[in-house]
Amino acid sequence: MTLSNTKQKKIVVALTGLEGRDNPYPGCAIARALKEARGDDVSIIGFSYEPTLTGNFRSDLFDRVYTTPLPGDPTAVLLPRILEIHRSDPIDVFIPALDSELAIYSMHQSKLAEHGIRMVVPSPQAVKSRYKQQLYPWAKRNSIFSPRTEVVTKAETFWEQESWGFPCYLKGPLADAVRVDSQAEANAVYKRLVSRWGYPVLAQEAVYGEEYDVCAVAQPDGKAAGMVCIKKTVLNDAGKAIGAEVVDCPEAIQAAKEVLKALKWSGPLEIEMIRETSSGRFFLLEVNARFPAWVGITPTAGLNLPDLLLRIALDEGLPQNSQAIVGTRFLRGSHTTVTRTERLGELLTRGILPHTEVDQ
Repeated sequence: MTLSNTKQKKIVVALTGLEGRDNPYPGCAIARALKEARGDDVSIIGFSYEPTLTGNFRSDLFDRVYTTPLPGDPTAVLLPRILEIHRSDPIDVFIPALDSELAIYSMHQSKLAEHGIRMVVPSPQAVKSRYKQQLYPWAKRNSIFSPRTEVVTKAETFWEQESWGFPCYLKGPLADAVRVDSQAEANAVYKRLVSRWGYPVLAQEAVYGEEYDVCAVAQPDGKAAGMVCIKKTVLNDAGKAIGAEVVDCPEAIQAAKEVLKALKWSGPLEIEMIRETSSGRFFLLEVNARFPAWVGITPTAGLNLPDLLLRIALDEGLPQNSQAIVGTRFLRGSHTTVTRTERLGELLTRGILPHTEVDQ
């Protein structure tokens, strides 16, 4: 397949996930990693479903930003908008950066490929297998340790089961994991999760130990092109890692490889695990079907995972080095983006915000 912009020198990459506030999405981190690897040889455009997303105004990362429908909107609305953008601004590689988008784009990978848009994404079946409500039975079938997880059908009676106790974790269908220590707390958290994320709400048994994350890029044959393992060192009030360290943990890497193999995955993936203190076993907590927000540290760690993904999409050769620098640490901060009111109005009225010069 030839690149869609053969008359241009720059590779055009489209990204989603441009939110950068309290719980940042990975789009800005992916863009930063690609800019570090490719510099002026890559042109990055952002797809934004909300005009006030902070990444919309990052002229240091994005060349242009387009408004698009919400990830949950019907395919008949979403795909025509992507192809409309593609006709005026030809896209070589598209990287969906949100879990909620992957099912749609996985099903329509071949259609986008017909128009010259490359993606490296898993099969629809692989996407479904790692849904939160399906992960525990899937793990059992594949002999992978995972905490017992059940759908909370009736919050009023669920906790009356003798087999369930406290503490445990309640999870929304797309995000959030909240520890609860009593039935009263569980009922309150249940209502809050339903209000924010909808159904189903999941209950997961607590496993005690150290938390590890493995971020991987899998080739279409399911083999890992690169993996970076971190151990969480600083958590915020919501339990999200705002500080971590790249570690050398062969056992965590091997556990992650088993997950990749069983899923027959293709593309980026974040595997969240906990090493149980009492047994030393790794328990699979979640599989996120995209890059994590901390993927921006991987260029500094010596293994630029977003660029690996781009290399696979473009059929380029992979680098010899496949090891991250152990001891690389990160602490998440905040970035203040300054723009002008008329720039927001331009995005709202035109559906496109070109960054031809730095906003001032």
